[in-house]
Amino acid sequence: MVNRQAVMAALESVIDPCSMAAGAPAGLVSMGLVGDVDIRTGGGGADVRVTLFLTEPGCMMSALFQITATQKLEELDGVRQAQVEIDHGHVWGPEQMEPGYRARLEEYRRCQRQHMRQLNA
Repeated sequence: MVNRQAVMAALESVIDPCSMAAGAPAGLVSMGLVGDVDIRTGGGGADVRVTLFLTEPGCMMSALFQITATQKLEELDGVRQAQVEIDHGHVWGPEQMEPGYRARLEEYRRCQRQHMRQLNA
């Protein structure tokens, strides 16, 4: 049986390249890039429909996110079909990141600043 928890875990396994470049890798869920999730079950399996957001309107990762998220969802047991759409009109802000990830990112940045101060001292 496909449930929201399994869908969210699959989406979290898609890592945002910008978070990797920032030094604190995070999945789509942690980044706050997952919008509506609709799971409809039927005799032949579940149809999953997900809306994703982008951190910037011109983000070049939208196609990669869409393709990778679709693949991850279709790999879930019981999923018949997955449809992933990008909401290009959604205005994303850092406050949409999961609190745990925001704290981890801030700690990483704090350590980076401290390291840079030590190098420049």
